[in-house]
Amino acid sequence: MAAPPVIARTATYHHARVGRTELDKLLRVVGEGAAAGTVAVKCTVGSAQLQEDTLDDLITVRAALPHVSDRTRWLELTLERDEGAARYVSIEFKDGVVTVTVRSGDPIWTHGQAHRLGEILEEAHGATAPGQYRQRMIMLAVMLPMLGVSGGLILSLPSYAQDDAPIAFSRYAILAMGAYTLGMLVREWLRQRSRRAVLKVTSEVEWGSAWSRLTNTDRIAFASAVIAGLTLIATAAALI
Repeated sequence: MAAPPVIARTATYHHARVGRTELDKLLRVVGEGAAAGTVAVKCTVGSAQLQEDTLDDLITVRAALPHVSDRTRWLELTLERDEGAARYVSIEFKDGVVTVTVRSGDPIWTHGQAHRLGEILEEAHGATAPGQYRQRMIMLAVMLPMLGVSGGLILSLPSYAQDDAPIAFSRYAILAMGAYTLGMLVREWLRQRSRRAVLKVTSEVEWGSAWSRLTNTDRIAFASAVIAGLTLIATAAALI
């Protein structure tokens, strides 16, 4: 009798914010009904490839490495259940992306496990398609110098031409468009930074508003950008 075909499902999640609570949930699903010795957690630190049966053991072994300190970031992590062709599950965290792979000869089990793991990652803000924030930021960043050039051309006109009503209206319209574009650029930057993928193995991730999810470095950069933008707008308004 021929063996049943192996059913496989793979999904990729972006922007997932995963901390210890989310990892414990994922491990409970991965290890449910698993035979002893078939579930492992893995990571690589420098040239050291580590593998342990539990996440706590992996954290302890990793922390004992001579070149690892409390500030050494977790750049990648894999949760794996390997029962050969019968059942296989892999959750890989790497480069800000979570890749889930489920395989078995039972389609109900395969789709059920993939769905349950997907629900946990979606609750952690995971999305199967990356946000288009970077593309929008590039577009807005290109618009700012274009508006600056347009404003410069108008200001370079002879004084009698600048007093013309349509020209005066254009100056204020360009200033308003510049302020709006700068505001949108800052908004997209804030959204992108607050929705970055996060992997915290030994602690919890921050939730709440976009501002509360920023790091202190990001908050300083954001405040500096806002001050610089307001200064630029005020200078342009003074020239008009």
